[in-house]
Amino acid sequence: MTGRRLRNACVVAGAAAALTIATATGAWANWSKSPFSLVQGTTSQQWVDEEYNEFHFTGCDQAGTSNSVDVALWQQIDWGSDVKHDTSTLTNCFKGPGYTSTATESNLPYDSYYLEVTKLGSGCGACTGAADKVSVDTTLAD
Repeated sequence: MTGRRLRNACVVAGAAAALTIATATGAWANWSKSPFSLVQGTTSQQWVDEEYNEFHFTGCDQAGTSNSVDVALWQQIDWGSDVKHDTSTLTNCFKGPGYTSTATESNLPYDSYYLEVTKLGSGCGACTGAADKVSVDTTLAD
């Protein structure tokens, strides 16, 4: 490969890498999803943060069990086992469409995180439900 072709290839590769980083960063912060499935084992999209995570479940509905959902916050580990940080039992969002359950976790290391629905009600594995909206806010000052 001549010097000119090599330079051109490097410019194209660098531009592609910059475009990938620029388009991926939007998914690495606050996010929301409407609706969100409340089925045991369901996981959310991942986000990158440190220090503080706040997640909100709004307008939850569930068939076949008591009105609660356990949600675990997981730290995604690239070369190893993911680390579970906390499990929250959410109930307020089941009071009606406008009601929200909120849980927070702080003092976290900088990394990728995701949520997992770990239990519905008292442990009904076949039960299903949905939240009108689930969101993650990584901003402490709001």
